[in-house]
Amino acid sequence: MLLRRTTVSLCALVAALPAFAQDIDLEDINVSGANTEGFFGETISLQTGTVAKTGDAIAETPRSVSVITADQIQERGARDLEEVLAYTPGVRAGAFGMDNRADWSYVRGFNPSFLRDGLPTRYGFYNSPRPETFLLNSVEVLRGPASGLYGDSSVGGVINTTSKTSAQDAPNIVQAQIGTNKRKQVAVDFSGEGNEDGTLKYRFVGLLRDSDDVLAYSQDDAIAIAPSLTWKLGADTEVTILAEYQKNNATPASQFASYIGTLQPVPDQFVIPGFGAVPSPHAGRQFDSDLYVGEPGFDRYDARSGSISANFQHRFNEVWSLNANARYSDSKGDYDHAYWYGATDLIAAGNIPAVAQYLYLGRYNADGTINRTFYKSRNTLKTAAADAYATAEYRLGGVEMRSVVGFNYNRAKFDKDSSANTDPANHGAPINPFDPNYGTIINPTIIDTPAVKVTEWGVYNQNRAAIEDRLFLDFGLRFSQIERSQSTDPNNNSVDPAAKDSDWTGNAAIMYVLDNGLAPYASWATSFQQETLGAQADGTAFEPTKGRQYEIGVKYQPKGTNTLLSAAAFDITKSNLLQTDPNDPSQRIQTGEASSKGIELEAFHNFGEVSVQASYTLLDTETETQDYIDLVPEQMASAWINYAPKSLDGWNFGLGARFTGKTKGSAGFAVPGLPTEFETESYTLLDAAISYQKNDWRVALNVSNLTDKRVITGCATFTCYFGEGRNVQLSVTKAF
Repeated sequence: MLLRRTTVSLCALVAALPAFAQDIDLEDINVSGANTEGFFGETISLQTGTVAKTGDAIAETPRSVSVITADQIQERGARDLEEVLAYTPGVRAGAFGMDNRADWSYVRGFNPSFLRDGLPTRYGFYNSPRPETFLLNSVEVLRGPASGLYGDSSVGGVINTTSKTSAQDAPNIVQAQIGTNKRKQVAVDFSGEGNEDGTLKYRFVGLLRDSDDVLAYSQDDAIAIAPSLTWKLGADTEVTILAEYQKNNATPASQFASYIGTLQPVPDQFVIPGFGAVPSPHAGRQFDSDLYVGEPGFDRYDARSGSISANFQHRFNEVWSLNANARYSDSKGDYDHAYWYGATDLIAAGNIPAVAQYLYLGRYNADGTINRTFYKSRNTLKTAAADAYATAEYRLGGVEMRSVVGFNYNRAKFDKDSSANTDPANHGAPINPFDPNYGTIINPTIIDTPAVKVTEWGVYNQNRAAIEDRLFLDFGLRFSQIERSQSTDPNNNSVDPAAKDSDWTGNAAIMYVLDNGLAPYASWATSFQQETLGAQADGTAFEPTKGRQYEIGVKYQPKGTNTLLSAAAFDITKSNLLQTDPNDPSQRIQTGEASSKGIELEAFHNFGEVSVQASYTLLDTETETQDYIDLVPEQMASAWINYAPKSLDGWNFGLGARFTGKTKGSAGFAVPGLPTEFETESYTLLDAAISYQKNDWRVALNVSNLTDKRVITGCATFTCYFGEGRNVQLSVTKAF
């Protein structure tokens, strides 16, 4: 209740700011002429980029948008997408701890949709490599529903990674890097003109990495290349072709450890009702974050992908222009993983009587060993996607208008052939998690199952009316249709029937820019997503989940500066969630809702030699059955401070802090005498960076989790996840 009152109070404060601004002239620190170009390009983005398909200034956009540039990625030494997003408001990155199979995030309490250059990238799981950050030009986050632009997508928002291509101006660099876990990486990014008149440009971006990973017997090797060509076919026409190939050989890091030994020490004894006390051989012990209960030589996540993309831009006249993107990609993932046997496996096996005893022992055997799941899958994904939109800029009476009319088409085919791991007879190979003795491997049989096909198309229209460059009215509408073929389980039984869904989604917003630079706004947006797989009692497919968001906020960017301040309050509701049918507990019905209300604050400002980027997030989430969403904290905050003293020309010092508040996770099922939820304590992680730049050389030392804090990122269903300890990397970069 206190959090809700605080949220309401903050909403009122945000709403009142514009009124205060009429009478109060805020004093600005003059940073005109401040350097906005770093060693790797733009230091901070003041535009929305491509995620909103308009390129408008963030300060004039009545939605919450954050853009992380390539220079910021390098400055912070971000090695993966989760680290890139770690300082973004509203984003809880890395909730599942160390996991090099995929990047996981929550945006405003919900799983976001992922895009690459504005086109969908994810269908199914574990069938492609994670994006390499060196190949990214930026990462754009649009928070809240975006179905008006992207159709079938999350109510929480979208994360769009943009590629480095020859269409962008960029410095030529070569980089060598060494670091923790025997990390060795070389990378190159160079571009130039392919002919004398400069109408043909090329760019080549690539990297090669040989590295161990955090856990014993693990690796994190990669090779990636991304050549591109841009051809100017005249003053108003441009075509860019990008080819990309990436191969990663990694070791799964998730261990799915018991909360006993992770969240709390192992007790002296376990008490099983009806059986008495069972003494524990590991009393008082807790795991280090580098716990490894897998099998060397078995565990692997080897993924590769290849894609070809094209972007076409043409201006017909002063009014009309066209932008079209298309991509075809083919990827696969070979995934083998031995991990701590979970209670959900027992439930799936139908061995319900064994669940309680198993959980009373903290997912240990009576002798202190644990059973393991040996899982194998061979996953493939092929996608074809296209998005074309025309933009018209014109006057309607005394109003400046912009209309975007577009069409998109996505087709995906993903196939998951995996082992049937629900029978306890296929598990075992017990191991002592505190003193592991490796060497026993169980090779389950992989069962071939039919691929799933997904096809989506949509038409959309987005409009902006600008009155005297002061009052902005945005409104849009989209119709989408998505169709999914039937999917089956490993025994070839239909578990997800074919589904064909369509929906209208819309959005509207208003913003007013005051004389002093303050810009209050209000917006509304809706979403739909075909994510609820399975069937109703009559055998028909479940309906898509739906969402809507109301948002009010204010932004402030003094003229002539790169200072950007923003505050937003939002209210999101997601419906059509699954609930147990009270009349038939064996069935599920779609009557549930989840909600997320919150406040987000974001700021960037230069204080002479010091620049500060900071954020704060306050969330109040709940579902039909609990007053929280699993692993989503009520509070998050971050700050990154850069100090570049003129007296030490070329030196730059960075210090970052990331605060994650307490999180809760549900047990998933009730066992008398055991917890029904798990609470993970809040934590703050420090990051640091020191760099020296002289002429065309830059040497940088980056340290994440500076104090080497033991971190539990979250616990749910009697399982906990570890964050990574201290990581150090040294980079030497030469521009040429």
